[in-house]
Amino acid sequence: MNQPSNNATEGQAVTVEIILTLQLVLCIYAATDDRRDDNVGSPSLSIGLSVVVGHLVGIYFTGCSMNPARSFGPALVVGNFNTHWIFWIGPMVGAILASLIYNYVLCPQEQSFSEKLSMLLGRMPTLREVEEDWEERQEQPRRKSMELQTL
Repeated sequence: MNQPSNNATEGQAVTVEIILTLQLVLCIYAATDDRRDDNVGSPSLSIGLSVVVGHLVGIYFTGCSMNPARSFGPALVVGNFNTHWIFWIGPMVGAILASLIYNYVLCPQEQSFSEKLSMLLGRMPTLREVEEDWEERQEQPRRKSMELQTL
């Protein structure tokens, strides 16, 4: 069962979970972003390595959840929800921070002010706007993942 260990306080455990989830979600965004046209290798390999690194670093402090569902099952079976909030708040905050960092700092989308405003207000794009966006995306070159080949 996931819980703070090795004298880690609850605040330290939340911070560890935030950082672990942030690095995982940033890796997922970077590996699967269609806007990138460079050859980034295998997305599944980079995401898998990110999970391994996260677990190697975080298992000492919190058991390394990085996913609330991974902590909920064992807590439900054991019936111990004392510090379970750590494994919900940490990953949610980490994922939100990763989304903001990736979409607004590392790789912002090129949108006009009116598009950003309509997204903020929750307005759905018209069918014509969707079709124009689809045609524009089809014209852009797609990145190719590395493929493993036998020798």
